[in-house]
Amino acid sequence: MSTDWGIIGHDYLGQMRDRRDLGLAKAIRFANEHSVPGLAGLSFLRSIVWALIGVDFAEKRAGAERPLSASVIAEGVEALACWHAIPVGVNQAMRIRGARKLPRISEDQLTLKRLARGRGYVSQPVRVGIGAALPGLGLVEARNSRFNSFTLSDRGKEFLKLTLQSRKTEDALPLLWNWLDGGPWPHGEMQKRKRNREIAHLSPVDPLPSATRAFFSELMESAGEGSDLATRRSLWRVSREVLSKGPALEGDAMVAEVIGQMREANSATADRLIWSEKVFNLYAATFEVLDQIQPLISNAPLKKVNIYDLSRQSEVKDALSELNGLAKALHKLPKPDGVPQDLGVFLESVVGKRADDVLRELVARDGLILRLEEDGGVPEVVLHPDFIPGVRPKQKTDAEDEPEFKPTELYRLRNLCVLCREVMQES
Repeated sequence: MSTDWGIIGHDYLGQMRDRRDLGLAKAIRFANEHSVPGLAGLSFLRSIVWALIGVDFAEKRAGAERPLSASVIAEGVEALACWHAIPVGVNQAMRIRGARKLPRISEDQLTLKRLARGRGYVSQPVRVGIGAALPGLGLVEARNSRFNSFTLSDRGKEFLKLTLQSRKTEDALPLLWNWLDGGPWPHGEMQKRKRNREIAHLSPVDPLPSATRAFFSELMESAGEGSDLATRRSLWRVSREVLSKGPALEGDAMVAEVIGQMREANSATADRLIWSEKVFNLYAATFEVLDQIQPLISNAPLKKVNIYDLSRQSEVKDALSELNGLAKALHKLPKPDGVPQDLGVFLESVVGKRADDVLRELVARDGLILRLEEDGGVPEVVLHPDFIPGVRPKQKTDAEDEPEFKPTELYRLRNLCVLCREVMQES
């Protein structure tokens, strides 16, 4: 425990870049949304089904003596689906969450109360990440941004109907409906066939019906309005074209091909991608400076180095030069409407400033791993005493239970490419 830092020790520092946003969290969220509007954290289609079932059940039980919130229901359905999918095998796409926690729950212990809200599951269910995508794709009517305020739209009802092949969710999933209403989850051989039939509608590893996937593709090209819709539509069409010509393309290769084609078209969408990409490059370069500082301080006798000496180290100078160049390039580009002021403030603190002043700014923005000490003398940079270079600290949650996005890459565009592949796969 390092009480003088006001935080707990090494084991719970967490993945550093997950917690050190350097005051740029709003800018990074904006850049992701600007690049692929309306997609939020959506990365596979079955998660939409879980969320819409939650909204549907909550809406139909709104007048009950003890109504349940849509978020609790959706998270319970999600956990139940993952519990049944774990024996199939946890894949790298992170569609199955809770792989370490859920097996601790026996079949006769499967209750909504036990599974929802992270009890036996994970701290960040899929539902949390995709909430904003539902109104963006026109699947719900939203009074505000809160998930529990959503009601199903006609498009949302159609999505469920095509997936469940029934106009009413309760008719397609009577066992689940009863379970959500407080009944037991059926187990044993007697109910196996009925149970498996319903779980097939929820399984994160099985593809959705081709009709549902075609409907989703239509939503990607029609839901929304203005420049946001135009951006998503053009990215979706290019992604489909890229996959049609190169079905083996995956991951970074597919993302790079999509970006390349958008740049060749020299469209407004390309401008969005270029701007967002530069924001993420800037963010990565900022961490590179801090990454260069950490081992220098770690190897110092007193685990501290004065800021002027740090700024003269060749590796730090190179990293600062790269950061300054990226900041200048971004500063010259036209700013999109709605850009958080935090980004402009950061750019002003970097562009054309002295190396030691930039270091001072970055360390002050950190405060978790690195800290600035100024006691009237030469300012010194101190490394958290519990930080161990090259050793990844344990997470508060099981690392393999939750996906890990690099905060320095355009993962929204990557997700769009993944969704495109899912839509175009063979049934």
